[in-house]
Amino acid sequence: MSRIAIPAEVRRAVLVESGHRCAIPRCNETELDVHHIVPWETCRTHEYANLIALCPLCHRRTHKGEIDRKSLMIYKENLAKEYGRHDNGTFRSPVVESRRRMIEENNSQPGFIFQFDFPDFPSTVERIVSRNIEAWGYELLAGLQSAQEQAEIDYPNKDHPFGTLKSELFGSYRVVRRDDRVISIEYAVDFYPSGAAHGGRTTKVANYLVKPFNPITLEYLLGSMERLPELAAVVRQKLADTGNYDLDWLAGGTQPIAENFSLFNVEAYGLAFTFSEYQIACFAAGEQKVWVGFNEIKNICDPKVISLILRDEI
Repeated sequence: MSRIAIPAEVRRAVLVESGHRCAIPRCNETELDVHHIVPWETCRTHEYANLIALCPLCHRRTHKGEIDRKSLMIYKENLAKEYGRHDNGTFRSPVVESRRRMIEENNSQPGFIFQFDFPDFPSTVERIVSRNIEAWGYELLAGLQSAQEQAEIDYPNKDHPFGTLKSELFGSYRVVRRDDRVISIEYAVDFYPSGAAHGGRTTKVANYLVKPFNPITLEYLLGSMERLPELAAVVRQKLADTGNYDLDWLAGGTQPIAENFSLFNVEAYGLAFTFSEYQIACFAAGEQKVWVGFNEIKNICDPKVISLILRDEI
């Protein structure tokens, strides 16, 4: 199996956990790598519990054996224990009702408008979820800022062909599930690039195990991506049984590759998969969704993960 990239939400969670500083005590460097405690060649997965943020120097020291694996595991455990005590609970963004809102407007040419809402969960064990979503919002903002900087380089005399037709990006959300085990959020991201004929809306998801904290990615849920063909077959059959889809189109959009099944929300009794426009149906049909119960896929998924995300009454 070829080495796949660390999922963005897992990498982000590792960096947030460490406070965007090297996890080695008293190092405090902010230029960071994400390191596998048990080497990738051995585990061949990107499990959050096996990843730690290290600066390049400490990363090299680890490979030389100057920092052993046992110490790295202790440092990782300490990060989780200390997170709530060191997080002061304050955010830079203003409170808007029960949610927070990041806002920035650039009035240069072409400029941009950015507005991103995210939940501020009050309890200590939930706060790391809020921090992860806030970090994702800043990543989206950085993309707009970078595009603006490039536009000012390309058109230094303010003669941009789109004038002041600003790019616009708005992020809104709904909490699909929030309990003592799982927080699952569905995001609608509306983006209208400067000069484009039309904008577009994309769905994004954020799923987290609350305690112990862990991003719930497709790989984490399955335990091994080698099980993806089995999951794809179950989902494909449920969609086919509705009689609403062209089977060739459906087969193409449900091939067992990660990007086809990464949009899912963890509900109380199952998973709700989202398929983008054109993926399994025409644009006019819009996004498509299908619900799969845990009882249908429990033999495909990692049983330890299923036991962690199931509600007590199930």
